[in-house]
Amino acid sequence: MHSKDLDGRRGVVIDTTVFIYLFEDHPAFGDICENLFNQIRDGVFSAIVTPITAAELLVKPLKNGQLSIADKYRNAIRNMPNISNIKFEVEIGFMAGSLKAKYGLSLPDMFQVAAALAQPANAIITNDRDLHRVRETDVFLLNDLTI
Repeated sequence: MHSKDLDGRRGVVIDTTVFIYLFEDHPAFGDICENLFNQIRDGVFSAIVTPITAAELLVKPLKNGQLSIADKYRNAIRNMPNISNIKFEVEIGFMAGSLKAKYGLSLPDMFQVAAALAQPANAIITNDRDLHRVRETDVFLLNDLTI
């Protein structure tokens, strides 16, 4: 897939690993994530962060007592342009449960997919190969994206 496939989409769900790769400047994926977030900043497409991602991002720094890093992540998420948050409604929960039953993947991952299905973009960017099995939404894997 080419990142051009994201052009004009509104509400693309960004999975947790994409934020982690950006924040930690991952050797293999840091540049592609930076490019994706630059495209979001420039309005090429808009994105969504879910409560799942907000929670997952904080676990490691808080567990390691790195409160300043946890604060940095919170502030980054709150202040990134063209990235909105989404509240989980009961219908998203119903959808996540249905997806969990169908695919047998983790419930947090199915909440991410259900959030994507509730957005106009109907897409998620991740590096979780298991999510590629999901057919109800467009799944963009970092490994497969060309910038």
